[in-house]
Amino acid sequence: MIDLSRISEESPLLDENTKETLKGVFAKLDKDIVIKSIVDLQEEKSAEMASFLKGIASFSNRICLELYEVSEGAGLEMDTSHLPATGFYIGSSYSGAAFHGVPGGKEINSFVIGIYNLAGPGQELSKSTVKKIEKIKHPVSVKICVSLACHHCPGVVIACQRIAMLNPLVKAEMYDANLYPDLVKDYQIERVPLVILNDRDTYAGPRTIEDFTQLFRDAR
Repeated sequence: MIDLSRISEESPLLDENTKETLKGVFAKLDKDIVIKSIVDLQEEKSAEMASFLKGIASFSNRICLELYEVSEGAGLEMDTSHLPATGFYIGSSYSGAAFHGVPGGKEINSFVIGIYNLAGPGQELSKSTVKKIEKIKHPVSVKICVSLACHHCPGVVIACQRIAMLNPLVKAEMYDANLYPDLVKDYQIERVPLVILNDRDTYAGPRTIEDFTQLFRDAR
C-alpha cells in the first residue's frame, strides 16, 4: 500500500468554495466508507487522482483512503485495467461503484453524491423503486462512458451506481472516455453518456433510475 504521507492533499479540483460545500455534505455521513484506488504515481492522471482523494478524505473521519500500487490491485473486484481506478467500499465489501479517471468537471458531483448515497442517508428513493432494484436476479456489469464537460453524464453515473449499491449483483463503473481510446474504439463511442451492459449492449443518452432498473432486469 502507498504511504499517504508521500501524497499532497492540495488539488486544483478542491477550491475553497468546494471544500466548504464538501465539508457540509460529509458532515451528514453516518457510516464509514473506504475509498480504495489503484494508481501509478509516475502517470499524471494517477498522481492528480491521489491528491484529489487525499483532499477528499481530509474532510471527514468517516472516509478512509487506501492507495495501492499497480501490482497490488488483484482482489479489489473493480476493473483494474483502466487506471486510475477508484472504488467505494464498506469495510472490505465492494459497493459495485467505481471511477476510472479523475472526476473533475461535472463528475465531481457524481463522486460526492456516490459517497453520500453509500455512507450517508442517501438521496431518497421510493419503496417501489427499491423493490424493483432488489428484483434484479442476475449479474450485470455496467460501464458508463462520460465526458467531464457533459451535463447529463453525472445523473446517469449516480443512477447506475445507486442501483449497484442496492443490489450486489450489479457493478457500475464510470470511465472518462477521453482517457481510454480503446473503449472509444471498441464501442464506437460518438456521444456520451454511453452505458455499456455486460460488455455488449450500448445505450446512449440520459435515462431515469427506473429506466435503468428495467434495462438491468432485462439484460442477459
